[in-house]
Amino acid sequence: MSKKTRNAIKLIYDLIQNKSRFFLWISIRFFSSCLPLIVIYLFSKTINLVETKSDFSAIIFSIITIFVIRIIDNFTRLKSVSKLDECISDISFDIHNHFTNNIKTETKLERHQGIQTIRNFADATTWTLKRFCQPGIDSFVSLLAIPFIILSVDFKVFVLEVVFIVVYYFIDYYTTQHYADFKDLQDTKTESYYAKLHETNDVDLEQKTFSRHFSRLCNWFFTEWFTLQNTAVFFYTIIFAYLIFSVSNGTKLISDLVLIMTYIASTQTHLNSFSEIQDSIADMSVAVTHLAKNKSITAIDFEDLV
Repeated sequence: MSKKTRNAIKLIYDLIQNKSRFFLWISIRFFSSCLPLIVIYLFSKTINLVETKSDFSAIIFSIITIFVIRIIDNFTRLKSVSKLDECISDISFDIHNHFTNNIKTETKLERHQGIQTIRNFADATTWTLKRFCQPGIDSFVSLLAIPFIILSVDFKVFVLEVVFIVVYYFIDYYTTQHYADFKDLQDTKTESYYAKLHETNDVDLEQKTFSRHFSRLCNWFFTEWFTLQNTAVFFYTIIFAYLIFSVSNGTKLISDLVLIMTYIASTQTHLNSFSEIQDSIADMSVAVTHLAKNKSITAIDFEDLV
Protein backbone atom coordinates (compact mmCIF):
# COMPACT_ATOMS: atom_id res chain seq x y z
CA MET A 1 0.00 0.00 0.00
CA SER A 2 1.47 3.35 -1.06
CA LYS A 3 2.05 6.25 1.32
CA LYS A 4 -0.59 8.28 -0.50
CA THR A 5 -3.18 5.55 0.04
CA ARG A 6 -2.25 5.19 3.72
CA ASN A 7 -2.60 8.95 4.18
CA ALA A 8 -5.97 8.90 2.41
CA ILE A 9 -7.18 6.18 4.80
CA LYS A 10 -5.89 8.18 7.77
CA LEU A 11 -7.74 11.23 6.47
CA ILE A 12 -11.01 9.28 6.33
CA TYR A 13 -10.41 7.93 9.83
CA ASP A 14 -9.93 11.48 11.13
CA LEU A 15 -13.17 12.61 9.44
CA ILE A 16 -15.33 9.92 11.10
CA GLN A 17 -17.30 11.58 13.88
CA ASN A 18 -18.75 8.48 15.58
CA LYS A 19 -15.76 6.13 15.63
CA SER A 20 -16.90 3.94 18.54
CA ARG A 21 -20.16 2.94 16.86
CA PHE A 22 -18.43 2.23 13.55
CA PHE A 23 -15.74 0.00 15.09
CA LEU A 24 -18.25 -1.81 17.31
CA TRP A 25 -20.14 -3.06 14.26
CA ILE A 26 -16.89 -3.74 12.41
CA SER A 27 -15.91 -6.07 15.28
CA ILE A 28 -19.23 -7.90 15.10
CA ARG A 29 -18.81 -8.18 11.32
CA PHE A 30 -15.39 -9.81 11.83
CA PHE A 31 -16.98 -12.34 14.20
CA SER A 32 -19.70 -13.20 11.69
CA SER A 33 -17.12 -13.70 8.92
CA CYS A 34 -15.52 -16.59 10.83
CA LEU A 35 -18.71 -18.64 10.99
CA PRO A 36 -18.98 -19.71 7.30
CA LEU A 37 -15.49 -21.24 7.53
CA ILE A 38 -16.65 -23.37 10.46
CA VAL A 39 -19.77 -24.43 8.55
CA ILE A 40 -17.73 -25.62 5.55
CA TYR A 41 -15.48 -27.64 7.86
CA LEU A 42 -18.45 -29.22 9.67
CA PHE A 43 -20.13 -29.97 6.34
CA SER A 44 -17.10 -31.97 5.23
CA LYS A 45 -16.95 -33.77 8.58
CA THR A 46 -20.63 -34.70 8.27
CA ILE A 47 -19.95 -36.26 4.88
CA ASN A 48 -17.05 -38.13 6.47
CA LEU A 49 -19.38 -39.46 9.20
CA VAL A 50 -21.74 -40.75 6.52
CA GLU A 51 -18.85 -42.30 4.54
CA THR A 52 -17.54 -44.13 7.58
CA LYS A 53 -21.07 -45.20 8.66
CA SER A 54 -20.77 -43.50 12.03
CA ASP A 55 -23.48 -43.47 14.66
CA PHE A 56 -26.64 -41.75 13.42
CA SER A 57 -26.85 -39.55 16.54
CA ALA A 58 -23.42 -38.07 15.72
CA ILE A 59 -24.61 -37.18 12.22
CA ILE A 60 -27.77 -35.55 13.57
CA PHE A 61 -25.74 -33.59 16.13
CA SER A 62 -23.43 -32.33 13.37
CA ILE A 63 -26.40 -31.23 11.23
CA ILE A 64 -28.02 -29.41 14.17
CA THR A 65 -24.72 -27.67 14.93
CA ILE A 66 -24.46 -26.47 11.33
CA PHE A 67 -28.06 -25.21 11.52
CA VAL A 68 -27.42 -23.23 14.72
CA ILE A 69 -24.18 -21.70 13.43
CA ARG A 70 -25.84 -20.62 10.20
CA ILE A 71 -28.67 -18.94 12.10
CA ILE A 72 -26.13 -17.05 14.24
CA ASP A 73 -24.21 -16.19 11.07
CA ASN A 74 -27.32 -14.78 9.36
CA PHE A 75 -28.25 -12.67 12.38
CA THR A 76 -24.80 -11.20 13.13
CA ARG A 77 -23.90 -10.67 9.46
CA LEU A 78 -27.14 -9.00 8.39
CA LYS A 79 -27.41 -6.92 11.56
CA SER A 80 -23.82 -5.68 11.36
CA VAL A 81 -24.03 -4.96 7.62
CA SER A 82 -27.24 -2.93 8.01
CA LYS A 83 -25.79 -0.96 10.92
CA LEU A 84 -22.55 -0.37 9.05
CA ASP A 85 -24.54 0.97 6.09
CA GLU A 86 -25.99 3.56 8.48
CA CYS A 87 -22.50 4.41 9.75
CA ILE A 88 -21.13 4.75 6.21
CA SER A 89 -23.99 7.06 5.26
CA ASP A 90 -23.07 9.26 8.23
CA ILE A 91 -19.40 9.19 7.17
CA SER A 92 -20.42 10.44 3.74
CA PHE A 93 -22.08 13.45 5.37
CA ASP A 94 -19.01 13.93 7.58
CA ILE A 95 -16.93 14.27 4.40
CA HIS A 96 -19.41 16.64 2.73
CA ASN A 97 -19.67 18.86 5.80
CA HIS A 98 -15.93 19.03 6.41
CA PHE A 99 -14.94 20.03 2.89
CA THR A 100 -17.90 22.19 1.85
CA ASN A 101 -17.37 24.30 4.97
CA ASN A 102 -13.85 25.04 3.73
CA ILE A 103 -14.51 25.70 0.04
CA LYS A 104 -13.59 29.12 -1.33
CA THR A 105 -14.42 30.02 -4.92
CA GLU A 106 -14.68 33.17 -7.02
CA THR A 107 -17.04 31.86 -9.70
CA LYS A 108 -19.97 29.43 -9.87
CA LEU A 109 -18.01 27.23 -12.29
CA GLU A 110 -15.19 26.84 -9.77
CA ARG A 111 -17.68 25.99 -7.02
CA HIS A 112 -19.45 23.42 -9.21
CA GLN A 113 -16.12 21.76 -10.03
CA GLY A 114 -15.08 21.83 -6.36
CA ILE A 115 -18.39 20.30 -5.23
CA GLN A 116 -18.08 17.57 -7.87
CA THR A 117 -14.56 16.80 -6.61
CA ILE A 118 -15.93 16.45 -3.07
CA ARG A 119 -18.74 14.21 -4.35
CA ASN A 120 -16.26 12.00 -6.21
CA PHE A 121 -14.24 11.53 -3.04
CA ALA A 122 -17.28 10.91 -0.84
CA ASP A 123 -18.76 8.43 -3.33
CA ALA A 124 -15.44 6.57 -3.73
CA THR A 125 -15.03 6.42 0.06
CA THR A 126 -18.60 5.20 0.59
CA TRP A 127 -18.24 2.50 -2.06
CA THR A 128 -14.87 1.37 -0.66
CA LEU A 129 -16.18 1.13 2.91
CA LYS A 130 -19.26 -0.80 1.80
CA ARG A 131 -17.14 -3.28 -0.14
CA PHE A 132 -14.77 -3.65 2.78
CA CYS A 133 -17.66 -4.41 5.16
CA GLN A 134 -19.40 -6.77 2.75
CA PRO A 135 -17.76 -8.93 1.48
CA GLY A 136 -14.29 -7.54 2.18
CA ILE A 137 -14.07 -8.61 5.82
CA ASP A 138 -15.17 -12.13 4.85
CA SER A 139 -12.41 -12.23 2.26
CA PHE A 140 -9.74 -10.92 4.63
CA VAL A 141 -10.54 -13.50 7.31
CA SER A 142 -10.94 -16.36 4.84
CA LEU A 143 -7.71 -15.68 2.93
CA LEU A 144 -5.83 -15.81 6.23
CA ALA A 145 -7.58 -18.92 7.56
CA ILE A 146 -8.14 -21.13 4.50
CA PRO A 147 -4.46 -21.97 3.75
CA PHE A 148 -3.95 -23.18 7.35
CA ILE A 149 -7.13 -25.27 7.23
CA ILE A 150 -5.92 -26.85 3.99
CA LEU A 151 -2.49 -27.41 5.56
CA SER A 152 -4.14 -29.71 8.12
CA VAL A 153 -5.46 -31.85 5.25
CA ASP A 154 -2.79 -31.81 2.49
CA PHE A 155 0.60 -30.05 2.40
CA LYS A 156 0.88 -30.10 -1.42
CA VAL A 157 -2.46 -28.37 -1.86
CA PHE A 158 -1.42 -25.88 0.82
CA VAL A 159 1.66 -24.95 -1.25
CA LEU A 160 -0.45 -24.60 -4.41
CA GLU A 161 -2.97 -22.48 -2.50
CA VAL A 162 -0.28 -20.11 -1.24
CA VAL A 163 1.28 -19.82 -4.72
CA PHE A 164 -2.21 -19.16 -6.14
CA ILE A 165 -2.83 -16.29 -3.69
CA VAL A 166 0.63 -14.76 -4.21
CA VAL A 167 0.47 -14.91 -8.04
CA TYR A 168 -3.06 -13.50 -8.03
CA TYR A 169 -1.99 -10.67 -5.72
CA PHE A 170 0.95 -9.55 -7.88
CA ILE A 171 -1.13 -9.64 -11.07
CA ASP A 172 -3.81 -7.66 -9.30
CA TYR A 173 -1.28 -5.15 -7.98
CA TYR A 174 0.10 -4.55 -11.48
CA THR A 175 -3.31 -4.21 -13.15
CA THR A 176 -4.62 -1.93 -10.37
CA GLN A 177 -1.76 0.53 -10.93
CA HIS A 178 -2.80 0.89 -14.57
CA TYR A 179 -6.46 1.09 -13.56
CA ALA A 180 -5.61 4.02 -11.25
CA ASP A 181 -3.99 5.90 -14.15
CA PHE A 182 -7.11 5.49 -16.30
CA LYS A 183 -9.35 6.41 -13.35
CA ASP A 184 -7.34 9.57 -12.74
CA LEU A 185 -8.07 10.77 -16.27
CA GLN A 186 -11.70 9.71 -15.99
CA ASP A 187 -12.26 11.67 -12.78
CA THR A 188 -10.76 14.77 -14.39
CA LYS A 189 -13.19 14.52 -17.29
CA THR A 190 -16.09 13.83 -14.91
CA GLU A 191 -15.38 17.00 -12.96
CA SER A 192 -15.10 19.06 -16.17
CA TYR A 193 -18.29 17.62 -17.63
CA TYR A 194 -20.51 18.23 -14.60
CA ALA A 195 -19.03 21.65 -13.91
CA LYS A 196 -19.83 22.71 -17.51
CA LEU A 197 -23.26 21.07 -17.40
CA HIS A 198 -24.28 23.27 -14.45
CA GLU A 199 -23.62 26.31 -16.63
CA THR A 200 -24.76 25.35 -20.12
CA ASN A 201 -26.23 22.59 -22.32
CA ASP A 202 -23.35 22.99 -24.77
CA VAL A 203 -21.34 20.04 -23.47
CA ASP A 204 -20.78 18.03 -26.68
CA LEU A 205 -17.00 18.27 -26.43
CA GLU A 206 -17.03 17.27 -22.74
CA GLN A 207 -19.34 14.32 -23.47
CA LYS A 208 -17.12 13.00 -26.26
CA THR A 209 -14.00 13.33 -24.12
CA PHE A 210 -15.73 11.68 -21.16
CA SER A 211 -16.93 8.77 -23.33
CA ARG A 212 -13.52 8.25 -24.91
CA HIS A 213 -11.75 7.97 -21.58
CA PHE A 214 -14.52 5.85 -20.09
CA SER A 215 -14.18 3.43 -23.01
CA ARG A 216 -10.46 3.09 -22.25
CA LEU A 217 -11.31 2.40 -18.60
CA CYS A 218 -13.81 -0.30 -19.60
CA ASN A 219 -11.34 -1.96 -21.95
CA TRP A 220 -8.76 -2.15 -19.17
CA PHE A 221 -11.42 -3.55 -16.85
CA PHE A 222 -11.88 -6.46 -19.28
CA THR A 223 -8.12 -7.05 -19.57
CA GLU A 224 -7.64 -6.97 -15.80
CA TRP A 225 -10.47 -9.35 -14.93
CA PHE A 226 -9.88 -11.73 -17.85
CA THR A 227 -6.28 -12.19 -16.65
CA LEU A 228 -7.27 -12.64 -12.99
CA GLN A 229 -10.09 -15.10 -13.69
CA ASN A 230 -7.94 -17.25 -15.97
CA THR A 231 -5.24 -17.35 -13.27
CA ALA A 232 -7.84 -18.68 -10.84
CA VAL A 233 -9.09 -21.27 -13.36
CA PHE A 234 -5.52 -22.49 -13.92
CA PHE A 235 -4.86 -23.20 -10.23
CA TYR A 236 -8.37 -24.56 -9.64
CA THR A 237 -7.88 -27.12 -12.45
CA ILE A 238 -4.45 -28.21 -11.21
CA ILE A 239 -5.67 -28.75 -7.65
CA PHE A 240 -8.84 -30.51 -8.77
CA ALA A 241 -6.90 -32.89 -11.04
CA TYR A 242 -4.48 -33.69 -8.20
CA LEU A 243 -7.33 -34.49 -5.79
CA ILE A 244 -9.19 -36.65 -8.33
CA PHE A 245 -5.98 -38.62 -8.83
CA SER A 246 -5.54 -38.94 -5.05
CA VAL A 247 -9.11 -40.19 -4.54
CA SER A 248 -8.67 -42.68 -7.38
CA ASN A 249 -5.53 -44.02 -5.70
CA GLY A 250 -7.28 -44.27 -2.37
CA THR A 251 -5.00 -41.79 -0.62
CA LYS A 252 -7.80 -39.29 -0.13
CA LEU A 253 -11.48 -39.60 0.80
CA ILE A 254 -14.28 -37.95 -1.14
CA SER A 255 -14.96 -35.83 1.95
CA ASP A 256 -11.38 -34.50 1.68
CA LEU A 257 -11.97 -33.59 -1.96
CA VAL A 258 -15.24 -31.82 -1.09
CA LEU A 259 -13.60 -29.93 1.78
CA ILE A 260 -10.56 -28.77 -0.18
CA MET A 261 -12.37 -27.87 -3.41
CA THR A 262 -15.00 -25.91 -1.49
CA TYR A 263 -12.23 -23.88 0.12
CA ILE A 264 -10.43 -23.45 -3.22
CA ALA A 265 -13.64 -22.19 -4.87
CA SER A 266 -14.10 -19.84 -1.90
CA THR A 267 -10.54 -18.61 -2.37
CA GLN A 268 -11.33 -17.44 -5.90
CA THR A 269 -14.46 -15.67 -4.68
CA HIS A 270 -12.55 -13.95 -1.89
CA LEU A 271 -9.66 -12.98 -4.17
CA ASN A 272 -12.18 -11.46 -6.60
CA SER A 273 -13.58 -9.46 -3.70
CA PHE A 274 -10.07 -8.42 -2.69
CA SER A 275 -9.41 -7.21 -6.24
CA GLU A 276 -12.63 -5.17 -6.26
CA ILE A 277 -11.59 -3.54 -3.00
CA GLN A 278 -8.16 -2.78 -4.48
CA ASP A 279 -9.87 -1.00 -7.37
CA SER A 280 -12.15 0.86 -4.95
CA ILE A 281 -9.15 1.99 -2.90
CA ALA A 282 -7.55 3.17 -6.14
CA ASP A 283 -10.74 5.15 -6.88
CA MET A 284 -10.57 6.68 -3.40
CA SER A 285 -6.87 7.49 -3.69
CA VAL A 286 -7.39 9.19 -7.06
CA ALA A 287 -10.39 11.12 -5.73
CA VAL A 288 -8.55 12.42 -2.66
CA THR A 289 -5.64 13.50 -4.86
CA HIS A 290 -8.03 15.52 -7.03
CA LEU A 291 -9.52 16.95 -3.85
CA ALA A 292 -6.10 18.05 -2.59
CA LYS A 293 -5.14 19.57 -5.95
CA ASN A 294 -8.32 21.64 -6.16
CA LYS A 295 -7.26 25.18 -5.22
CA SER A 296 -10.74 26.16 -4.02
CA ILE A 297 -10.73 23.47 -1.27
CA THR A 298 -8.52 24.61 1.62
CA ALA A 299 -9.21 21.78 4.12
CA ILE A 300 -6.57 19.49 2.61
CA ASP A 301 -3.11 19.97 1.16
CA PHE A 302 -1.64 17.78 -1.58
CA GLU A 303 1.71 17.81 0.21
CA ASP A 304 0.06 16.00 3.15
CA LEU A 305 -0.71 13.04 0.90
CA VAL A 306 2.73 12.51 -0.62
